[in-house]
Amino acid sequence: MQKGRQNPEPDLTATCRLFFEELLKSDLVVKENEETFLVTPTCARCNRVFGVGEVKEVEKRGKITKIKISDSTATLNIYTDKAIGLELDKFLAFIGNLHVREGAGKSKAVLILVEEAEPVEENVRDNWILNTARRTMERIELLRSNLNLSLSLPKKQWMKEAVEHYAIDDDKLDSRGNVAINAVKSVWQHYSKTAKEMVLEALEESEKSSMERVKLTDALKKRGLMEVWVEEVIDELFAEGRCYEPEVGVVKVVEVEE
Repeated sequence: MQKGRQNPEPDLTATCRLFFEELLKSDLVVKENEETFLVTPTCARCNRVFGVGEVKEVEKRGKITKIKISDSTATLNIYTDKAIGLELDKFLAFIGNLHVREGAGKSKAVLILVEEAEPVEENVRDNWILNTARRTMERIELLRSNLNLSLSLPKKQWMKEAVEHYAIDDDKLDSRGNVAINAVKSVWQHYSKTAKEMVLEALEESEKSSMERVKLTDALKKRGLMEVWVEEVIDELFAEGRCYEPEVGVVKVVEVEE
């Protein structure tokens, strides 16, 4: 990762994106070609993860730093021996190696050792949630299609093991899907409120409190907002009666009489 990068995207084929809640419930370990992988309840097969979350706690343990980080679905512990500029309630992107420790009986504990990390802006975390939700839903749909079809194929043996290990069925897949949906909802609720304020602010700063919709969208994209969400927020402001279209393609703030 490079300092100041707004959208860190590691080019690592074995790097997984998954919500922390799912990672914490993962305890199936498989070995292939002398490599160890953790297989999750939606059948992500990982030995590295790429995550983004809000820093909740930092604890120094000699040369090792333990970081509690939340992605809104759960709080995860990650460990590093690197010097990272950390601030509570700020956002951190990281690539972590998964290390599995055998416990008593059949229990396993997964340690996440940071390979790379850097502070990022909130919009990076939001985009990570959206992309992670999309990838989670893709895995869920793939699982649904494979439950009764191709699990007997040799290349799907690890998936078959996961289905048996986690007792995966439609109800559990629905539950996994709800985690992704709720994560996206939480981002949208915050984003919608913030984005509305930014739209109104941009309009009020412009001449006659109005702007061409295309120019307004471009201006907000430069502030880090996604185009599709800008369009939805503008439509919501129309529906709420806080903005209107005096002519086609122009957005104007509704003047409130005091």
